[in-house]
Amino acid sequence: MNKTKLFGAILLTLGMTADALADNDFYAGASIGQATIDACDGVSNCDDEDTSWKVFGGWELNPNLAFEAGFVDFGEISGTVGGTSVSAEVDGWTLAAKGTWPVNEQFGVFGKFGAIMWDVEGGGAASGISDDGTDLLYGIGAQYMLTNQFGIVGEWEWYDIESDVDLYSVGVLFKF
Repeated sequence: MNKTKLFGAILLTLGMTADALADNDFYAGASIGQATIDACDGVSNCDDEDTSWKVFGGWELNPNLAFEAGFVDFGEISGTVGGTSVSAEVDGWTLAAKGTWPVNEQFGVFGKFGAIMWDVEGGGAASGISDDGTDLLYGIGAQYMLTNQFGIVGEWEWYDIESDVDLYSVGVLFKF
């Protein structure tokens, strides 16, 4: 067998394997980033930024549409009110529709729109204070698949949790 035919047979086999792996409908991932919570009105020495993390999973109906659920921890904001230290931790469960525009086989940009069921727990002088609710979220981002099953994702998300919350994050994505 000459080298051209052997090379063609290898490429054909790799192409068939890639097609079989490309039918991954479910995915999961985790991200870490920076959250900014716009809730410093009336708070001195306010620190409204913290490290944030999230875990998520989704189901791709097709290459352009997915539904995604996740849990996000925005971290803690802190400051002083009347000379007394206060803080609050914010987290929530999310559900969103995700529309993707695949630029090529590896790279795509996306937008998402959905809701967050959030919870705020006070600390310091605000200890024992709790609030929760459900509000809107939206975001934009991009993902680059390094293989058919593993990729990296970067995104910006906005949450309407009684005040604006912005989250910039990077993470990993696993398709299965």
